[in-house]
Amino acid sequence: ALMALGINPYTGTSLDHIAKILSYFDGTQFGDSSFVNDDIFAMYPLLDAGYTTSDDVIQKAAGFIVSKQKSNGSWEDSVDLTAAAVQTLVQTSSLANVSEALEKAKTYLHSKQQINGGFENGQSTSWALQAIAAFGDSISSWTIDGKTPEEYLALVQQIDGGLETASTDTHTRLWSTEYAIPAALGR
Repeated sequence: ALMALGINPYTGTSLDHIAKILSYFDGTQFGDSSFVNDDIFAMYPLLDAGYTTSDDVIQKAAGFIVSKQKSNGSWEDSVDLTAAAVQTLVQTSSLANVSEALEKAKTYLHSKQQINGGFENGQSTSWALQAIAAFGDSISSWTIDGKTPEEYLALVQQIDGGLETASTDTHTRLWSTEYAIPAALGR
């Protein structure tokens, strides 16, 4: 968020946010070793802040993330988390086993796409669209019976611009709509 606002995450506030993230690295992974989401989401800002595949922390965290992939190609049987992992790992595809993990993830995501073009719900569809963009895929390779994930998002968008029905709780609608913005922009 800081970098999106043009604020240096190292020196732009009273807290060095990159050092704070790194303080959770135990030499193998970030945070709680029973979770993989903290590792996936720690990699986002580090890669944006200048860390690369030549950095030990990126190599080890990517290896940990890959090690947590299930045999079906997912992370935790979740479209959302698998799509998040794709967005991180695509930036580290030169590392050992990452390309294979990405191919398995793509197969998993294809298997979860529904005949309406979407993935489970608006949030999952948005995450999947972000992964499709990260793969560099054409939306035509993600079309089922002439329906795309983008068209599914249009179907669940309401007259007020939000995603999901008005009866859905406000926080869920807000998150769904926020996730759809980068998805619709192909980011």
